[in-house]
Amino acid sequence: MDLLSPDSGVIFWTVLTFIILLMILKKYAWKPILQTLEEREYKLRQALSQAEQDQKKAEKLLEEQKALLETARRESSNIINESQKSAENSRKEIMQQAQIEADRILERAKQEINLSKEAAIAEVRQYAIELSFTAAQKIIGETLSRKQHIHLIKNYIKELSQSK
Repeated sequence: MDLLSPDSGVIFWTVLTFIILLMILKKYAWKPILQTLEEREYKLRQALSQAEQDQKKAEKLLEEQKALLETARRESSNIINESQKSAENSRKEIMQQAQIEADRILERAKQEINLSKEAAIAEVRQYAIELSFTAAQKIIGETLSRKQHIHLIKNYIKELSQSK
C-alpha cells in the first residue's frame, strides 16, 4: 500500500466512521454543547442589558449630581452676595448711627458752650454792676437807695443789650 494512492476500502471505512461519529456527537454532544452555548449567550445578553441599564442609571445620577452641584454653587454664591450686602448695610447703618451720635454730642457741646458763655456774660454783668455801684458811690459820695440802684441797673442792662 502506497501512502500517496488512496485505497477505496480505507476511504469507505473512514467515511463510515466519520458519519457514525458525527451522529453520536449530534445526539450526545451537540445538543448539550449548543444548549450550554445558548445559556451562556442568554446570560451574556442579560449581563450586557443590566450593564447598559446600570450605565444609564449612573449617567442619570451623574447628571442629577451635576445639577445639584450647580444649584449648590448658585445658592452659595447668593448667600455670599447676601452676606456682603448685609455687611455693607450694617456698616452703613453703624456709620449713620455714629454720625448721629457725633452730631448729638457736638450739639450738646455747643449748648454747654452757650450756657457757659451766658453764665460768663451774666457774671461779667454782675461784676460790672457791682463795679459801677462802687464807682458811682465814690463819684457821688453817697449811697443810693434801693430804687435808685434798680433804676441804674435796668438802664445799664438796656445799654449793654443795645450795644451787642
